[in-house]
Amino acid sequence: MNRGRPAKGPSAVENLEGSKQAKDRLRVILETVTGERGVDEACEKLGIGRSAFYELRARALQATLSDLEPKLVGRPRQEISAEQVEIERLKSMNEKLLAKLEIAHVREELMLAMPEVFEPASEKKTMGGRGRLKTEQKKKRKKRKEMKKKSKRK
Repeated sequence: MNRGRPAKGPSAVENLEGSKQAKDRLRVILETVTGERGVDEACEKLGIGRSAFYELRARALQATLSDLEPKLVGRPRQEISAEQVEIERLKSMNEKLLAKLEIAHVREELMLAMPEVFEPASEKKTMGGRGRLKTEQKKKRKKRKEMKKKSKRK
């Protein structure tokens, strides 16, 4: 005893998309596979010879089999062209250069706002490795102190 819907067999072809001629051919081929129709009767229905029918049936079954082969899961991998690789490389380089440019702008703003922090290296050299400032820097400090004293006297 079979349960569920009855098998449609070759009549299931009617629900498929395609031309009427293609559907008729497929239905006749399936009828020969299921034994509902003989090869001679199928050839007469389609208006072709036996060898043409066998070839047509073999092609249809091979196409069906090929379509049912297991495939990779997910989307197919897309090949990346050489131009796309170059575009990505240039985008990455552009991002790095923009970051360096932003750093240079910030550094310039800091130099303008706080020049004492960014004195040339020649003025920052130390003597004896103990952190003593060079004579020029000492002179600058001494001048500043004198200027402060003079302004207080007035």
